[in-house]
Amino acid sequence: MKESLKRRDYHQYQFPRRELYVTILTSILIVLFFAWFFYRSIWSAILLSPIGWFWFLHVRKREGEKMRAALTEQFKECILSVSASLQAGYAVENAFMESREDIRNLYGENCLMYEELEGIRRGLVMNLPLEELLLDFGERSACEEIRQFAQMFSVAKRGGGSLPDVIRTSSNLISERIEARQEVQNLLSGRIMEQNVMRIMPFAIVFYVGSLYQGFFQPLYEDLGGRAIMTACLLLYLASTYAGEIIFQGIWRQMDGEWKKPKIAAMVRTGILGKTSMLGEKLIVTFRRRSPPGMGEDRIRKSLEVIYPEEAREDLLRKYFGGKLGLSILVSILGSFLALCLWVKGGDASQENLPLIILGLSLAAAVGIFFLMDKDLYDQVNKRRESIRLTYPNLVHELALYLVAGMTIRSAFAKLGKKYEHVAYSCREMQAGQSEPIVYDHFGKRTGVREYVKLSTLLCQNLKKGSSALMNRLEEEARASMESRIQNGKKLGEEAETKLLIPMVMMLAVTMLMIMVPAFSMMGA
Repeated sequence: MKESLKRRDYHQYQFPRRELYVTILTSILIVLFFAWFFYRSIWSAILLSPIGWFWFLHVRKREGEKMRAALTEQFKECILSVSASLQAGYAVENAFMESREDIRNLYGENCLMYEELEGIRRGLVMNLPLEELLLDFGERSACEEIRQFAQMFSVAKRGGGSLPDVIRTSSNLISERIEARQEVQNLLSGRIMEQNVMRIMPFAIVFYVGSLYQGFFQPLYEDLGGRAIMTACLLLYLASTYAGEIIFQGIWRQMDGEWKKPKIAAMVRTGILGKTSMLGEKLIVTFRRRSPPGMGEDRIRKSLEVIYPEEAREDLLRKYFGGKLGLSILVSILGSFLALCLWVKGGDASQENLPLIILGLSLAAAVGIFFLMDKDLYDQVNKRRESIRLTYPNLVHELALYLVAGMTIRSAFAKLGKKYEHVAYSCREMQAGQSEPIVYDHFGKRTGVREYVKLSTLLCQNLKKGSSALMNRLEEEARASMESRIQNGKKLGEEAETKLLIPMVMMLAVTMLMIMVPAFSMMGA
């Protein structure tokens, strides 16, 4: 991209000068308020200055999210206008130029999308390809919908596909996806309002009580004990605020199906536990040579494949059982050593059975660990399958867009495999020489999720029967998945309401501490 066409980067919000000064002033006022409220000392603002810095970062992040949401909304109107112009017979480049007027009428000339369309117009005047301009815009936008559209447009342009059909279908699917996201945002807005009210309530209650009873809170600022109570209240308040933010961020991560692969204790390969795990592996190998596999082994193998699809099956199973056995051996050795030390030390008659009790408890704990770790594994599998299910709307949406752009199912799966781990395993199967129908069948069964089984059936039917209706079926599935996404948002919103009880209790504890301590102090006086 030429220097003269370098445009705004939306990954990080840049404050306008006036807004920057207002945010800095607000951060300073917040620090001063906290210093006065919790310590009645302006000098304590020096120690509380990190609060102002974190508030500044929070505002910048919040404004960045608002900016990207506004850009996505304006982009939706832009591609709808482009689609309408294409149906009227305009060329693609001219359709984008015509959309400038619609965007200006809707949002004005100072909006973000009008600025981007003006940059695209200048690029076209300089004979730059439209797909290159859109790809640059998609990378700068930090918006998944815009980036996907730019990629689809580039693929269709290079592959000689029907651009009007690509843009029309893409605009419909992207619009539905944006509307589904906005619907979920609206569902969560009530919870966000509750969280904001919770942050204000401790201050409001304290000011109300303080206005009725002058000097009621004076004991909290006179001695070291009172300042320690106020410090605890401050830490509780900050922890409650942080917990609320984490809860809402977790909801959006769950909506997008993000999942952090667990580090199961049985997979540890270092330290003392790693040594005992290696010993356990040797024992497992020796044991398996002399006896058939257990009845629960097949379920454990399938569970491990869901969490660690990139690992070799037999190695994974050996490491898991060896790790379990090694952890059990370590617990039993530590318990036996402690029992031996107590037995050698000796003691009165009332404690002569203590070594045997500790030995028995350690052996029982070792056996319990060996079997309870399977339950932990199954819980992790359920969480993984839930995250896979939540990624389904995004995955089927992207698959439909890739196919509309003219890509084959195999190449579309290769693209998706770069983003989704459970798809990457299927891509490796195809690279290893497996036929596509078998890979797609394995894909649905391996996930164990009903939606994916249905998708794999559609793909296999298309390969066997050559159904020309696959694209229509995928579009319908994408629309249905958006409805499912909204239902997931409602469910997660209800779960958030329960989780928000934690910061609410912490806020209540702050208020109770600040009121009860002076009250007891007066009663003692």
